[in-house]
Amino acid sequence: MKHDTFEKYVHSDLSLPQQALLTAWDCLAAYREDLVLVGGLAIKALTHPPAEGTPGPVTLDVDLGIKIAASGGMYGSIRETLAGHGFLWLAEMKRFARKFETLKLYIDLLTDDGKGTMGTATVDDSLAVGTVPGIERALAVNRIIEISGHTLVGSETSQRIRVAEVGPMLVLKLNAFGGPVGRKAPKDAHDILYLAMNYLDGTGRAIAAFHEEKAAGNQAMPYAISALENYFSNPSSLGPMSCAAFRMNNQHLDAGLEDESMQLREQCVTLAKELLA
Repeated sequence: MKHDTFEKYVHSDLSLPQQALLTAWDCLAAYREDLVLVGGLAIKALTHPPAEGTPGPVTLDVDLGIKIAASGGMYGSIRETLAGHGFLWLAEMKRFARKFETLKLYIDLLTDDGKGTMGTATVDDSLAVGTVPGIERALAVNRIIEISGHTLVGSETSQRIRVAEVGPMLVLKLNAFGGPVGRKAPKDAHDILYLAMNYLDGTGRAIAAFHEEKAAGNQAMPYAISALENYFSNPSSLGPMSCAAFRMNNQHLDAGLEDESMQLREQCVTLAKELLA
């Protein structure tokens, strides 16, 4: 689930996804070497907090990259373990879900079979997970970040979580926005800019890491480059406009807000040029 503006996330329970992550990471201890955090929670972990009153990273689900042959093919145990915490496997949707009072929270397992740009990879116990180009690089290039908070049962915990690094994450997010199955979601455009501009090790390092993915042969890179060229070429392109719309709650074209809107859109274009250089 992705809202079209930041304001709509503010009215959601944004604590539940992190609680679900801490719960899942704790109970799936046997698989930690084969899992990596991607998606919105990864962006939160990789970046500095936003300035007061400005939009930051938000998400309403948990995305985990996973190796196809994780832990000797014991995916059935993953299903049973998550079911013990209320997350049921929805075979038709290829994801785990648990209904809360405020939202239906999903845990998605994503893999990379090195073959296609969409579809699923069927693994042991008939558990089929979504295939996403670039997950292989997220599994290979990551860092351990300590994340603290409450689990879904209310206990306090601190988990050392494997988080996809900024290079693979930028590739994944560009594909999520404008790749072969990209949804052109405004939130993804916001995530791209926020990740690069607020990365823990600085924007220059984020850009350099993206270029390193080119050199490493990230199979999703051609789609990321295409997304930059097709959707971030100028301030009126879909990418910059979507980012401004998300952050400014669809007021990016209002009279009196032209300067703020243009500044955001030009930041997107500048970043795109640096990534394409």
